[in-house]
Amino acid sequence: MNNRSRNMKRVSVTRSAEVAAMLDLLRDLDEGSAGDLEGFKYYGIKDSYKMKNRINSYRAQKIANKIGKNISKSHLVKFSKDKNLLLESDLAYNNKERLSINDFLNMNVAALIRYYSVIKSLYINDALLKLDN
Repeated sequence: MNNRSRNMKRVSVTRSAEVAAMLDLLRDLDEGSAGDLEGFKYYGIKDSYKMKNRINSYRAQKIANKIGKNISKSHLVKFSKDKNLLLESDLAYNNKERLSINDFLNMNVAALIRYYSVIKSLYINDALLKLDN
């Protein structure tokens, strides 16, 4: 295999790993699982539990864009939810506990970027190791 094709494979694998890391972060937010590694609190992400079952494809795209990663809509289909289900989960919180996606992002953007950069590097390293072997 020549250098050009090897480099193109590495670029492709790196992009895929970045997307996988972002989808994992979004899934953890939606599931309320507190993240991998040391957890969301370790990185300073506050009130992540208030996003449990509230991440739809629009909110997922908004989070990804704020962190600096564009994700195609085909990847975000898994976050599509019935509007009635989302409405019920949003109404389950009283107004005092409810946190809008904009407030969540404004409060946590730096911590989310830090968390994403760590998890992204782990995903990329793992993918490149698999490619080299």
